[in-house]
Amino acid sequence: MKPFEYTTQTEMVINESGNLKEFYKLATALSKTRHVHLKSKVDDAFMVEWNYKYRGDELSLQYSIYNGVTLLYTGKDKKNADKLALRLRTI
Repeated sequence: MKPFEYTTQTEMVINESGNLKEFYKLATALSKTRHVHLKSKVDDAFMVEWNYKYRGDELSLQYSIYNGVTLLYTGKDKKNADKLALRLRTI
């Protein structure tokens, strides 16, 4: 990391009462989005997390039986994450 280089981590709730079916619907929509590339998947008993690369930044779509569907973004430009979250909320 270069001096004065920063990143921010933002968590956005897409649907607090979302279910696993909705998670897969949103994951499919993310996979069809330009500049989004799937990196890895983690499937656990209580949580599912798919990690993506979006315009060079880290992006995770998560489903938990306790928190619903959330989007975790780690990068420099929060505006990109806000646009993507707004798009996912309307699906």
